[in-house]
Amino acid sequence: MKTITIRGIDPGLDRVIKSRAKQNNLSVNQWILQALKKITGMGKESVFKKYHDLDALAGGWSKEEANAFQQNTQIFEKIDEELWK
Repeated sequence: MKTITIRGIDPGLDRVIKSRAKQNNLSVNQWILQALKKITGMGKESVFKKYHDLDALAGGWSKEEANAFQQNTQIFEKIDEELWK
């Protein structure tokens, strides 16, 4: 395994790191490794929370509904040349 040295840790950050490690019953090294894995997406839990509140809307149209939407919004594809002069 690799060893990395981090310089420039101010006293405030040092206190927070040690406090969080203690709260989680981890060594400072273990806590930092866990934090790095989490922030890089390599940990057990994702950095970004997954939401499923809009899942019912995704892909929920029938072919007829999708075709009707496409037809009803085609007018927005036309560029009004007079507006852009």
